[in-house]
Amino acid sequence: MKIKGVAIRGTTRAIESLHGKAALERVRSTLPARIRDQLDQVTPLEWYPVEISASIHLAVREVLGGGTWTVNHDLGRHAARQDFTGIYKAMIRAVQYDTVWDRLERAWKQYASSGEAKWFDRGPGTSKGYISGVGGYNAGMWSSIAGRCEGLLILSGARGASVSMVDPGNTQCHFEAMWLE
Repeated sequence: MKIKGVAIRGTTRAIESLHGKAALERVRSTLPARIRDQLDQVTPLEWYPVEISASIHLAVREVLGGGTWTVNHDLGRHAARQDFTGIYKAMIRAVQYDTVWDRLERAWKQYASSGEAKWFDRGPGTSKGYISGVGGYNAGMWSSIAGRCEGLLILSGARGASVSMVDPGNTQCHFEAMWLE
């Protein structure tokens, strides 16, 4: 299983933006040397082992999160805001909420080498979904994905949003989303 470098870089940029350069260095210093070496070579368009992202998220939990995944969720939300700036922010603002879910399903293949994202039970201010068919994911990665979904809802005009992970596992996770229109 591989993920695109843009997702890894988005996470490290969010760490630095929210917590500072020193915090990013503390996270990096706890990573195994081989992961640090790979991290130094990451470019946005290349594919990398999922282990890099999983290791970063574990380090974030320990170094910045006090043993919880809350910071990982916040990083995902912030990364969405960083990823969708300028013209992309205007485009995301113009779409309806159902379209956001459809686009997330299609976008999954741009960030992960396998698996699928599906959103269902869509209603006013609510949706459920899952990502399955992946390998090597941890709760920090799923929490970050939930945060990214929250960020996209806010960018598309929601006044408030909450996306939570349900039953996170190594190969799949379910999500529940709620938002105020």
